[in-house]
Amino acid sequence: RVAEPGPTAAPRSAAWRTCYAARVGVKVCIQRKVCVQEEKYEIPDGPQRSRLNRQQLLPRLFDGCYFYFGGTFTHHPKDSLIKLVTAAGGQVLSRKPKPDSDVTQTINTVAYHAKPDSDQRFCTQYIIYEDLSNYCPERVRQGKVWMAPSSWFIDCVTSFELLPLDS
Repeated sequence: RVAEPGPTAAPRSAAWRTCYAARVGVKVCIQRKVCVQEEKYEIPDGPQRSRLNRQQLLPRLFDGCYFYFGGTFTHHPKDSLIKLVTAAGGQVLSRKPKPDSDVTQTINTVAYHAKPDSDQRFCTQYIIYEDLSNYCPERVRQGKVWMAPSSWFIDCVTSFELLPLDS
């Protein structure tokens, strides 16, 4: 049984809250023996933003973004992450992007769902690594190429926004 954290417990990730909300919603359906509105049990904002985005025919979450997956992935399987990238409009790179490459820096796309006042709107290529593994990649945050942990990626998907990355 999964319990919601108390007021003194450490905050949970967006992915955990989504999973918890889904379990609660399913449990209520089973108890009442009738389907209930899932929106009532969703985490706030993310799913609603996603539906509104789709209704207004706006670009998908990772539209114009490219992702390279470096290292091994066990906590979040690489295949699942790749499916999320493509479902959200992003593209998967087969080679690690070079931040100082002229080709990389001349890409003219911007991240539609990044905050308008952040320098992240110009970042279009992400090197994703699993933050729970022993793999310790070289830190990259140069021009259009940034490094990000897989937990950041999952939290972006569940909240339907490009969340800020620590500098």
